[in-house]
Amino acid sequence: MSTLHDYVDRKRLKWMGFYLSEHTAQMDRSFQEEHTIIKEKSTMNNQAITEIMEEALLKEKMIAVQTNELVDHSYRPDIVGKIRGYNEQGIFVGEAFIAYEAIKHVEFYHYHKWSEID
Repeated sequence: MSTLHDYVDRKRLKWMGFYLSEHTAQMDRSFQEEHTIIKEKSTMNNQAITEIMEEALLKEKMIAVQTNELVDHSYRPDIVGKIRGYNEQGIFVGEAFIAYEAIKHVEFYHYHKWSEID
């Protein structure tokens, strides 16, 4: 005796597929973060760092700061943003606080707008 319609439950399989695609995407991102080697930039003297930071503060330009911090023998990604403030110990770039003695290299950050044509 056969039934009119064979019952097939695809809902659980569908959700497992969503989990797997999101999980593999997250694994790919973490793999790239772990295996991205950030090159060391030249160490700047205090005068050069001060000049760039003053211009960035006065003209509200974005900067990229590389710190002296090493994680697993690799430098951390640059801290990018506008200078939001400063005090005796360091500066606030974007949402991050950077101590003056931790700054290794500072440069103006140039980003390409989506509307610019190369």
